Amino acid sequence: MKKIILVAVNIVLVASALCQKQSFDVVNYTIPAGWNKTEMTKGIQLSAPKDGTGNYASVIVLSSVATNLQPQENFTNSWEKLVKTTVTVSGAPIMQGPAIEKGWNIISGQANYTDGGNKGLVTLIPATGNNKMTNVVIMTNTDKFQNQVTDFINSLDLNETATSQSDNTNTVSSTKNIYSVTIPPTWSLNSGENTLTLEKNTTTGKRIIEFMSMVKSSGSLEKDMKHIFFEVFDGWNLYNGSDNQLFEKGDHEKGVTCQGLPYYMLSNSITKTGGDVIKATVLIIQVGTNVAIINTADKILGSESDQALNFLLFTLKVNGAVEKNVDYKKQIIGTWASGSGMYGNSLNAATSYNQAGKYYVLIQSSYTVGYDYYNDLIKNKQFRSEGTFAFKGNVLERKAGSVPGAKYFTRFYSIKYGNNEWSNVMGLYQYDYDKTKIETVLPFHKI
Repeated sequence: MKKIILVAVNIVLVASALCQKQSFDVVNYTIPAGWNKTEMTKGIQLSAPKDGTGNYASVIVLSSVATNLQPQENFTNSWEKLVKTTVTVSGAPIMQGPAIEKGWNIISGQANYTDGGNKGLVTLIPATGNNKMTNVVIMTNTDKFQNQVTDFINSLDLNETATSQSDNTNTVSSTKNIYSVTIPPTWSLNSGENTLTLEKNTTTGKRIIEFMSMVKSSGSLEKDMKHIFFEVFDGWNLYNGSDNQLFEKGDHEKGVTCQGLPYYMLSNSITKTGGDVIKATVLIIQVGTNVAIINTADKILGSESDQALNFLLFTLKVNGAVEKNVDYKKQIIGTWASGSGMYGNSLNAATSYNQAGKYYVLIQSSYTVGYDYYNDLIKNKQFRSEGTFAFKGNVLERKAGSVPGAKYFTRFYSIKYGNNEWSNVMGLYQYDYDKTKIETVLPFHKI
């Protein structure tokens, strides 16, 4: 262990020509032979192969972020956030550097650490330049991988500028160029050089919806959610349960966006030791072989973020994504009911849509009834009103007689709570919506 030496001052060395370099963001590196690479929300992780004895070594390369601080300040902040919140260090880091490479100021530090029963050595290498910073974190509990770690550090070099570049792990570098967003009523858009958020000030604090970069997909949104959720909410834990119960205690939603892209949204209650309990939500969207990520957090009883996310899902688009045709008319055929008054359906009433493009708003019932009941109402013309309907994209237009048609954004999706069964529902939002207030989207259930 003690033989592992910090060689960050040699970061300018060129890697062996026998190994092929890879790139992530502004960092070029050579992955040690036999090591594994895993894509994370804001970086990549390289891990030594397991040897069955508990020995390990890992390297995390994080995406560059904007900064106007000096290199030493960046080191101090990164040490507090990336190292001390992860493991217990023995004391102040032993510092080396600085080194200057292509406009980047590189300093580094390391310290012994404990993590439960493990003891090891952690090394932090931040590079500051061109109003940006990138971080490399190395952790190991053995000197078995000393040569591989040293070779990795020696392989590192940086691009001449701090503008983000992408490789096969991150396909898009600027979040504000990924998404096409219609701002929800009562919210505001905050667009930075490389950031995009929606924000709303409330009586209980500010609500923020963050649009994040895309990462490589495993091909399964549920599998992706398992590791993305607590990468987004790093340092938090599941409230009243272990983190492996993330799905069992969560609120689930899945469907397709207005572009026909599959999405999966999961909400759950999380907390920090001695802290408040919040409702955290992560929305991931399948974009080819990648996943787009959106997240937000709210008070347990709050609804501002829920309302905004529901609004977004009617219109949100990912720029450059190939749109898939969605047959909205086929999905709406049948009878839909809601438990409260909304867009023409009164309490315990139902609206029926048929293949001929006609709809019927049916007489309400105070009992739980099925198709036969409503079919009899239609046959006997015991309905409150009727009209025609048509779709243009995901916009439903309903016309009744000579009255001007009413339009609604429409989406079909499925929801479930914890381990309950999935329920298929339809959501509507007025096309000519009130810009001064945001509405709650109530689900219509097919009966």
